[in-house]
Amino acid sequence: MTDPWLPMTYNREANCWMVHLEERQCPIYCGECLEIRLWEEKGMACRMELDRDWYVITTEAKFYLRKKDTYQIHI
Repeated sequence: MTDPWLPMTYNREANCWMVHLEERQCPIYCGECLEIRLWEEKGMACRMELDRDWYVITTEAKFYLRKKDTYQIHI
């Protein structure tokens, strides 16, 4: 993709993940598909889900996101 990677952080007050755009933040909703960067310029397609906590589903695995970390994504 040619678009820049966007930072995504957890917002405790809203109890959801937020993607940081130029001058605003937008929530990531349950069921939303995105690409999460794993290393360098390589990402993995996934879907955001919520059970007791937020996690992502890929074709191969499911994993929880660490709320203190910042992830780079494409939406």
